[in-house]
Amino acid sequence: MKKILIGVLFLAIFANSAISQSSIIGNWTLEKAQKPEPNSIIFLETDTMKLTSDWKLAEVSIYDINYPEYGPQKIHLKYKLKITSEGEYRLDSELKKYPKSPTIEIIEGSASDEDAAQGSRKEIEKLIKEEVKNFMPILNVTETELELQSTSWNLKFTKPRSLPVSKLTRDTVPFFAPEDWRFPETAKELASFDKRLKNDPKNLLTMVKDDFNGDGSVDAVAYLLNESTGQVALFVNKSFPDGSYELSPYGNADKNTIIENGVMLAPPGEYVNSATKSKVTIENPGFMIIIFNTAANLIYWHPKYKEWVSIPVGKKF
Repeated sequence: MKKILIGVLFLAIFANSAISQSSIIGNWTLEKAQKPEPNSIIFLETDTMKLTSDWKLAEVSIYDINYPEYGPQKIHLKYKLKITSEGEYRLDSELKKYPKSPTIEIIEGSASDEDAAQGSRKEIEKLIKEEVKNFMPILNVTETELELQSTSWNLKFTKPRSLPVSKLTRDTVPFFAPEDWRFPETAKELASFDKRLKNDPKNLLTMVKDDFNGDGSVDAVAYLLNESTGQVALFVNKSFPDGSYELSPYGNADKNTIIENGVMLAPPGEYVNSATKSKVTIENPGFMIIIFNTAANLIYWHPKYKEWVSIPVGKKF
């Protein structure tokens, strides 16, 4: 096989003052698929790396293999390889890589071509063993982007931004504020502070997070401030298992909202509609919008109608 293996199997880290270890720890995913060179038989489709604080490395790569005419029978052979790699880096007099032998398996291909695929795999394994010996220079690194210099194509990896942490509660906020909006940062921005401080857990009644729709993902609601308009609004962030999300304001934005209102978690269970006296049972957590010294409304996700439902519960806080 004369073609060069395209892609990267291991992440190279250089002991450079411009690259801190904390900036590259995390899960990295190839930003876009590798475009094969003309007549290439191997190209990288996806690549996900995980590097931990002790420089342990785990990586899963998916390669497309395309032989137009393989072997004596001139078979047009197409299949995918899954390559699982582990290893570590050690800094002695210089940074050295200590990889383990990668695990290689065929994950997609026709059964009639199985023998030919197994034969071609042995050839590819030879290339892989040579490839893992090479360092990939880091061309650029930021908190969320890493670019490596590959043999024939620079590889750009990305990872999600670190979620923000509330300056008030020191707790992780499960979503990013949209442009021009931010989370409360000081106690001076909150009225009824004594009531908020007594709340348990002490989230100051500005944010709650739980799985509101029962899909296994963490959702959240939080009051955000818009400094340019002076408005405050309750935003609802609904997450989905595939990593996508939906963020939208709930209700009307008003300058006094965060002064007069709070939000708290409503656990699953039975609630009484104070207007109709009827009982409502929710299977997943919801949240309550509190109007201080007045009343509260229970908000929950209706699994059948796929929408938020609000009922008055008549409690005073």
